[in-house]
This record gives sequence, C-alpha cells and structure tokens, in this order.
Amino acid sequence: MRWDDRDTEGGIRFSAAAGSVEGYDGRGVDGMAFTPRAGYLFRDQAGDTWWVIFQPYSDRGFHEDQVLGDILACSAAYDEMVHVRVLAHGVRRADAEAAFRQGSPFRYEEAVEVARRVPHAVR
Repeated sequence: MRWDDRDTEGGIRFSAAAGSVEGYDGRGVDGMAFTPRAGYLFRDQAGDTWWVIFQPYSDRGFHEDQVLGDILACSAAYDEMVHVRVLAHGVRRADAEAAFRQGSPFRYEEAVEVARRVPHAVR
C-alpha cells in the first residue's frame, strides 16, 4: 500500500498492488482519495481506519471528470493485506466528487451513505 500526499491534480493518490489486495476480484487499486473534514482517513464505529477512493476504469481517469469508476473503501492497516469494500460501482468521477464535497462525511459510515447516493452511470 502506498499513498502520495499530492499528485498533479492536487489530490491524494492511494495505490496497492494486486497481490496485496483482498476483496476486489484480484485487482490492485490506484485511485484518488476522498478525505473527511479533518485528516486523511475515515474512522468506523469499531475504530478502524479506511481510505475512501475513486478507482477509475482507465488510466485516463485521473484527468477526466466524465470517466467511470468505482468508489472503494480500502483498509488502512499497514504491513497487512488491504481489504477492499466496493461502496459504489460504475459512477462518474464528477458525480462522486460532487457528492463527497456536498455530503462532507466525517466518519466511515457517513462516507458509505454518501457513496450510495451517487448516481450510477453503468447499469
């Protein structure tokens, strides 16, 4: 698992190789992180921390608002397998970013609800 504090778009990029990811059909992750109002990680009711990211379907996804992808929750436990939960499938990046800006979630459970409200572009 790796994260970069800022990328060319001014966001936080989260990535994990396929061999270190569980729960995303054998795929790795490489996406842009949504951040809570304070800090970088969303904390759930059990006290565990999660990255919530937009995972584009193509490499162009970091530069186009209309690109499609998934909203994923990725566990933030270091030196362990990254556990992934798909929160929304087939959404537009612009819609996801707008929902997280407007919803302004603080806790993991709030982020899950925001992700559920993002319109699905893929059926």
